[in-house]
Amino acid sequence: MRTQRFLGSALVLGLALTLTACVPPPAERPKPTKDPAAPDPVLVAGGSAEENLPFFEFTLDRVGENDDITGQFTVNTLVDAGFDKAAMQVSFDETKTNLKADNIFVSVRVGQECLLGQVVTETGEVAATVEPVVGPEANLCLIGKTRAIDW
Repeated sequence: MRTQRFLGSALVLGLALTLTACVPPPAERPKPTKDPAAPDPVLVAGGSAEENLPFFEFTLDRVGENDDITGQFTVNTLVDAGFDKAAMQVSFDETKTNLKADNIFVSVRVGQECLLGQVVTETGEVAATVEPVVGPEANLCLIGKTRAIDW
């Protein structure tokens, strides 16, 4: 009886391992392709963060197409697109050990909300979202030490 349970358990475990090995690895999520007939998003002057999210992400996609992604380039591209430089925060280009940062984080404060963006420096992949402001004075989008935007 005990041997039957052991063999039965071993068979179930073996079958489970075999089936698990047959599952293909998850496919990479393809980046959504833009409908060529759809117009490019535009900045909504005086609009909310949510209204400007598509244009913010569109602009960051342009940043991601660059070969040398830096915080200054990211900020300048957003400013050229019409975003308010005085409302921005950006992360550092290098780590404390002088290595190129893996990501550039950038934000634009719009009222009590933030457009938050991340650009992967190696691949140019982009993520963007809208979140509420943070901090003791509710005026920050990125927590921690950020690079001075003094150019």
